Amino acid sequence: MSYGAAHTLARDSRIAVCGVGYADGFHRSASGAGVPLRAAVAQGAFGAFDGERVPVIGKITMDLTMFDVTDLPEGAAEAGDWLELLGPTITLQEAATAAGTVSYELLTSLGQRYTRTHHD
Repeated sequence: MSYGAAHTLARDSRIAVCGVGYADGFHRSASGAGVPLRAAVAQGAFGAFDGERVPVIGKITMDLTMFDVTDLPEGAAEAGDWLELLGPTITLQEAATAAGTVSYELLTSLGQRYTRTHHD
């Protein structure tokens, strides 16, 4: 799956294709497969639907990323649902570690298509 067939599915799976990629600042190094970082940090990035984590699979592309939603109940990830990339389920530090970088770099990389909510 994805660029260079970097990921092979081991089972019948349900995949969520989401409109986020490295053009938005979602670092390609956080891919679930096919990047050198996976040799040092085995797990790639996650997204979350309603507080349930789902892993990135394959390579993060310019505008799209695939998430494995196989283990979610039917109907838990439907077309049009919001996917959390950073927030209460996925900390900034966890996301930075998965991408092999620091939290500040992630924040300064975010593109204009993200919904931002600031809390004091």
